[in-house]
Amino acid sequence: MSTRNTGTPSPASEASPPNQDVSGEALVREATTLEKKLLNFFLRQGVSFSEGQDLLQETYLRLWKYRADYRPTAKLSTFVFMIARQVRIDALRRQKRRESREERWGKERPDVAMPPDNDAHEVVRMAVARLSEPLRDVVELGVFQDLPYLEVSEILGIPVGTVKSRMSNAIKKLKEILDEQGS
Repeated sequence: MSTRNTGTPSPASEASPPNQDVSGEALVREATTLEKKLLNFFLRQGVSFSEGQDLLQETYLRLWKYRADYRPTAKLSTFVFMIARQVRIDALRRQKRRESREERWGKERPDVAMPPDNDAHEVVRMAVARLSEPLRDVVELGVFQDLPYLEVSEILGIPVGTVKSRMSNAIKKLKEILDEQGS
Protein backbone atom coordinates (compact mmCIF):
# COMPACT_ATOMS: atom_id res chain seq x y z
CA MET A 1 0.00 0.00 0.00
CA SER A 2 1.24 3.46 -0.75
CA THR A 3 1.37 6.09 1.93
CA ARG A 4 0.78 9.80 1.81
CA ASN A 5 2.87 12.40 3.59
CA THR A 6 0.84 11.76 6.73
CA GLY A 7 2.01 8.13 6.73
CA THR A 8 -1.51 6.71 6.60
CA PRO A 9 -2.39 4.18 3.94
CA SER A 10 -4.68 5.34 1.19
CA PRO A 11 -6.54 2.45 -0.43
CA ALA A 12 -8.58 4.78 -2.63
CA SER A 13 -5.53 6.40 -4.17
CA GLU A 14 -3.99 2.98 -4.69
CA ALA A 15 -7.07 1.62 -6.51
CA SER A 16 -7.01 4.31 -9.15
CA PRO A 17 -5.77 7.84 -9.68
CA PRO A 18 -8.36 10.66 -9.43
CA ASN A 19 -8.47 11.08 -13.22
CA GLN A 20 -9.32 7.39 -13.67
CA ASP A 21 -12.48 7.65 -11.53
CA VAL A 22 -13.98 10.22 -13.90
CA SER A 23 -13.22 8.13 -17.00
CA GLY A 24 -14.34 5.01 -15.10
CA GLU A 25 -17.69 6.61 -14.35
CA ALA A 26 -18.03 7.64 -17.98
CA LEU A 27 -17.14 4.11 -19.04
CA VAL A 28 -19.82 2.56 -16.81
CA ARG A 29 -22.33 5.21 -17.91
CA GLU A 30 -21.65 4.35 -21.55
CA ALA A 31 -21.83 0.63 -20.77
CA THR A 32 -25.31 1.00 -19.28
CA THR A 33 -26.54 1.65 -22.82
CA LEU A 34 -25.85 -2.06 -23.40
CA GLU A 35 -28.14 -3.14 -20.56
CA LYS A 36 -30.88 -4.70 -22.72
CA LYS A 37 -28.37 -6.49 -24.92
CA LEU A 38 -26.52 -7.85 -21.89
CA LEU A 39 -29.73 -9.01 -20.21
CA ASN A 40 -30.80 -10.76 -23.43
CA PHE A 41 -27.33 -12.32 -23.64
CA PHE A 42 -27.86 -13.88 -20.22
CA LEU A 43 -31.48 -14.87 -20.87
CA ARG A 44 -30.51 -16.67 -24.10
CA GLN A 45 -28.17 -18.79 -22.02
CA GLY A 46 -31.12 -20.18 -20.11
CA VAL A 47 -31.07 -18.20 -16.89
CA SER A 48 -34.16 -16.82 -15.19
CA PHE A 49 -34.96 -13.12 -15.45
CA SER A 50 -33.94 -12.45 -11.84
CA GLU A 51 -30.69 -14.39 -12.26
CA GLY A 52 -30.04 -12.45 -15.46
CA GLN A 53 -30.44 -9.20 -13.55
CA ASP A 54 -28.02 -10.47 -10.89
CA LEU A 55 -25.48 -11.38 -13.58
CA LEU A 56 -25.96 -7.96 -15.18
CA GLN A 57 -25.15 -6.26 -11.88
CA GLU A 58 -22.12 -8.48 -11.41
CA THR A 59 -20.99 -7.50 -14.91
CA TYR A 60 -21.17 -3.81 -14.01
CA LEU A 61 -19.27 -4.42 -10.78
CA ARG A 62 -16.50 -6.19 -12.67
CA LEU A 63 -16.46 -3.48 -15.31
CA TRP A 64 -15.84 -0.99 -12.52
CA LYS A 65 -13.15 -3.22 -11.00
CA TYR A 66 -11.34 -3.73 -14.33
CA ARG A 67 -12.00 -0.29 -15.82
CA ALA A 68 -8.28 0.46 -15.93
CA ASP A 69 -7.79 -2.52 -18.28
CA TYR A 70 -10.06 -1.05 -20.96
CA ARG A 71 -8.22 0.33 -23.98
CA PRO A 72 -10.18 2.81 -26.11
CA THR A 73 -8.74 1.16 -29.22
CA ALA A 74 -11.16 -1.73 -28.65
CA LYS A 75 -14.94 -1.45 -28.83
CA LEU A 76 -16.50 -1.01 -25.41
CA SER A 77 -19.17 -3.57 -26.23
CA THR A 78 -16.48 -6.20 -26.87
CA PHE A 79 -14.87 -5.49 -23.53
CA VAL A 80 -18.21 -5.54 -21.68
CA PHE A 81 -19.38 -8.76 -23.33
CA MET A 82 -16.08 -10.44 -22.49
CA ILE A 83 -16.70 -9.51 -18.87
CA ALA A 84 -20.33 -10.68 -19.09
CA ARG A 85 -19.27 -14.01 -20.54
CA GLN A 86 -16.79 -14.52 -17.73
CA VAL A 87 -19.45 -13.58 -15.17
CA ARG A 88 -21.75 -16.25 -16.63
CA ILE A 89 -19.00 -18.87 -16.64
CA ASP A 90 -18.14 -18.05 -13.04
CA ALA A 91 -21.82 -18.37 -12.10
CA LEU A 92 -21.96 -21.80 -13.75
CA ARG A 93 -18.84 -22.85 -11.89
CA ARG A 94 -20.29 -21.65 -8.57
CA GLN A 95 -23.46 -23.59 -9.31
CA LYS A 96 -21.49 -26.76 -10.09
CA ARG A 97 -19.44 -26.41 -6.89
CA ARG A 98 -22.61 -25.87 -4.87
CA GLU A 99 -24.24 -28.95 -6.41
CA SER A 100 -21.07 -30.97 -5.83
CA ARG A 101 -20.96 -29.93 -2.16
CA GLU A 102 -24.62 -30.80 -1.73
CA GLU A 103 -24.03 -34.24 -3.24
CA ARG A 104 -21.00 -34.88 -1.01
CA TRP A 105 -22.77 -33.77 2.13
CA GLY A 106 -25.70 -35.98 1.27
CA LYS A 107 -23.41 -38.99 0.75
CA GLU A 108 -21.44 -38.45 3.95
CA ARG A 109 -24.43 -38.68 6.30
CA PRO A 110 -23.85 -41.85 8.32
CA ASP A 111 -27.43 -42.09 9.60
CA VAL A 112 -28.91 -42.76 6.15
CA ALA A 113 -29.94 -46.40 6.00
CA MET A 114 -29.94 -46.64 2.21
CA PRO A 115 -27.27 -45.06 0.07
CA PRO A 116 -28.37 -41.78 -1.50
CA ASP A 117 -29.63 -41.87 -5.05
CA ASN A 118 -26.51 -41.77 -7.20
CA ASP A 119 -28.47 -41.74 -10.45
CA ALA A 120 -28.10 -37.98 -11.06
CA HIS A 121 -24.38 -38.06 -10.29
CA GLU A 122 -23.92 -41.11 -12.47
CA VAL A 123 -25.89 -39.56 -15.33
CA VAL A 124 -23.64 -36.50 -15.27
CA ARG A 125 -20.49 -38.64 -15.14
CA MET A 126 -21.73 -40.72 -18.07
CA ALA A 127 -22.57 -37.55 -20.03
CA VAL A 128 -19.08 -36.19 -19.38
CA ALA A 129 -17.61 -39.50 -20.53
CA ARG A 130 -19.40 -39.04 -23.88
CA LEU A 131 -17.61 -35.72 -24.53
CA SER A 132 -14.61 -35.59 -26.83
CA GLU A 133 -11.28 -35.80 -25.02
CA PRO A 134 -10.41 -32.07 -25.28
CA LEU A 135 -13.81 -31.05 -23.87
CA ARG A 136 -13.73 -33.78 -21.22
CA ASP A 137 -10.27 -32.68 -20.02
CA VAL A 138 -11.40 -29.08 -19.59
CA VAL A 139 -14.55 -30.12 -17.68
CA GLU A 140 -12.63 -32.53 -15.49
CA LEU A 141 -9.99 -29.98 -14.52
CA GLY A 142 -12.17 -26.87 -14.44
CA VAL A 143 -15.33 -28.25 -12.86
CA PHE A 144 -14.57 -31.45 -10.99
CA GLN A 145 -11.08 -30.43 -9.88
CA ASP A 146 -12.19 -26.78 -9.45
CA LEU A 147 -9.02 -25.38 -11.00
CA PRO A 148 -8.93 -21.82 -12.38
CA TYR A 149 -8.78 -21.43 -16.15
CA LEU A 150 -5.19 -20.20 -16.03
CA GLU A 151 -4.07 -23.37 -14.29
CA VAL A 152 -6.10 -25.55 -16.66
CA SER A 153 -4.44 -23.80 -19.61
CA GLU A 154 -1.01 -24.43 -18.15
CA ILE A 155 -1.77 -28.09 -17.47
CA LEU A 156 -3.14 -28.71 -20.97
CA GLY A 157 -0.62 -26.44 -22.70
CA ILE A 158 -3.28 -24.36 -24.45
CA PRO A 159 -4.25 -20.66 -24.26
CA VAL A 160 -6.74 -19.54 -21.60
CA GLY A 161 -9.15 -18.44 -24.35
CA THR A 162 -9.16 -21.98 -25.73
CA VAL A 163 -9.96 -23.32 -22.27
CA LYS A 164 -12.91 -20.92 -22.01
CA SER A 165 -14.12 -21.83 -25.48
CA ARG A 166 -13.89 -25.55 -24.79
CA MET A 167 -15.70 -25.12 -21.47
CA SER A 168 -18.51 -23.27 -23.20
CA ASN A 169 -18.73 -25.95 -25.91
CA ALA A 170 -18.63 -28.70 -23.28
CA ILE A 171 -21.48 -27.13 -21.31
CA LYS A 172 -23.58 -26.84 -24.47
CA LYS A 173 -22.81 -30.44 -25.43
CA LEU A 174 -23.59 -31.68 -21.91
CA LYS A 175 -26.95 -29.91 -22.02
CA GLU A 176 -27.69 -31.66 -25.33
CA ILE A 177 -26.65 -35.06 -23.96
CA LEU A 178 -28.67 -34.63 -20.76
CA ASP A 179 -31.71 -33.41 -22.71
CA GLU A 180 -31.49 -36.54 -24.90
CA GLN A 181 -31.48 -38.71 -21.78
CA GLY A 182 -34.45 -36.83 -20.34
CA SER A 183 -32.59 -35.77 -17.20
